[in-house]
Amino acid sequence: MAEWATYTLADFLMFSPRVYFRLVERYNQGLWPFQLVFIAGALAVLFATATDGRRARAAAMATLSVAWFFCAWQFLWLRYSTINWAMSYGTAAFMLQSGLLLLAILWTDRAALPANSLRRRGGIGLMVFGLLAYPFLPLIAGRAPASAESFGTMPDPTAAVTLGALVAFLSQKLWLLLPIPLLWCAFSALTLLAMEDFGAWAPFVVILTTFALLLVRR
Repeated sequence: MAEWATYTLADFLMFSPRVYFRLVERYNQGLWPFQLVFIAGALAVLFATATDGRRARAAAMATLSVAWFFCAWQFLWLRYSTINWAMSYGTAAFMLQSGLLLLAILWTDRAALPANSLRRRGGIGLMVFGLLAYPFLPLIAGRAPASAESFGTMPDPTAAVTLGALVAFLSQKLWLLLPIPLLWCAFSALTLLAMEDFGAWAPFVVILTTFALLLVRR
């Protein structure tokens, strides 16, 4: 047991920060300008969250489902798993989340919006954070702009936008939809901490904000 106390987070990394961020840069370069399609999708989700339309909310859930599927397939499975064997499990979790979001359409049509306006505004703010803050993290963290993360193509902003949307316009069965995004944020935060990257604060903010909004009384 004493030997475990000598380990740090960095000891569990299977890759160097340079290898990881270079992988992200090449991934972004290969996808460009496809990122713009998902940004447009995120804006549509944001609009749906700000309205009371049930059809709009169902379309938003479908958009989020596609985003999770794309991240699972294109980033986690085809790229990230080449340097981190654990991403085969991450891919399965993201595929499961994609399916759950599709399933949620069935009760989104019948569900009323959360009555608390603070919770709705906070959820929308979390979505805006996921959509706008993540692309600028490399500038703060001192990384190349090509390593920027965007909704639909990278897991972290996708999880942030999803959590914001779920908190803002879903009032039931959140226990089924929140665990995977929250666990991913925790995993990502610890990974970035192990790499000593300043961007680690972002997923921590997402987790804390989500829990704070969930504690807001209806």
